[in-house]
Amino acid sequence: MTTEVLLNELCEEKQLLIRKFRLVPKSIDGKTYWVRQFSNRPDHPYATHRAMRRCHVLELVFSFYDLCVAKMTYFRAHMSAYEACKNDLRNGELTPCALWDMEFLRHRHSNVVIDLRNLAEISDIQVFRDLCHWLEDHPCQLTA
Repeated sequence: MTTEVLLNELCEEKQLLIRKFRLVPKSIDGKTYWVRQFSNRPDHPYATHRAMRRCHVLELVFSFYDLCVAKMTYFRAHMSAYEACKNDLRNGELTPCALWDMEFLRHRHSNVVIDLRNLAEISDIQVFRDLCHWLEDHPCQLTA
C-alpha cells in the first residue's frame, strides 16, 4: 500500500505524529512498520501500522519515547491532572500543545514539569511510584 493510503486509515492526530517524526511505511517480516530512515545508520521502526490504528495517541507518543507500560497506564488514567506541553524555541517557554506534539507534561495542581526523556530514564518501578505519590500529594501551586 502507498503511504497516502496508509495515512488515510489513521486519524489526523496520528498523521501529524507520523509527520513530526518523519516516519515512512516499510514492510518488515510481512508487517508494515512506520520507520524513521537515516542515511548513515539502520532504519528505526517506531510502530506497526496495526498499532498506529489501534493504540491511543498517548500510548504511541509514550512508546516513541520508550516509556514502559506502567507509565502509559498511569498517565492515561490520570491525564486530566496533566497538560501536554512543548518547548517554544523562540521564547524558551513551555506552551500547551496537542498530545501528539508533546515533549513535556505539566502537573496542573503543582505546576511541576516532567520531561518525557527524563521520565524514560526511570527504570525502577518504585522510583516511578514514589514520583506519582509525590505529585499527587504536592501542594497546590497558585499562579498569578
